[in-house]
Amino acid sequence: MKNDFKLSDLPKRNIYEVPDKYFDRLPAQIMERTAGAGYSPAPWYAAAWKPLRLALAPLMLVLVLGVLYLVNLNNKEEQQIANLASIHDKEIVDYLSTYAVLESADFADLSTVSEKEMTSEFLNVSPKAAEEELEYYQLDTIEY
Repeated sequence: MKNDFKLSDLPKRNIYEVPDKYFDRLPAQIMERTAGAGYSPAPWYAAAWKPLRLALAPLMLVLVLGVLYLVNLNNKEEQQIANLASIHDKEIVDYLSTYAVLESADFADLSTVSEKEMTSEFLNVSPKAAEEELEYYQLDTIEY
């Protein structure tokens, strides 16, 4: 390689060639293409379609989810009514007396239970538990 390289020593020539009369014909070609296409305004609904399309997808999703919720809500109500109707009052009382703290007023709505049946054996209350409950309320200090 040479050490003293100069740009001015390189031959100057144009490497790009333009076809003959290209720039003379160019404006006429552009005018032909644009005049032939013509301008037609967009229809009135084209401007409304884009926002409508963006709003339509979430609305459809909400509509479908709402219908599914209402259908499932009706099915659950029917199942609950059928299940509670098949349980006898005695089973309900047994369950409540085992797992809940109840008073005789809680059983007022049950038609099969009367006041004379409310004994300690019926409510599953041991004498020790009854005594502890009475000590908690301290009945001797309450004024009637």
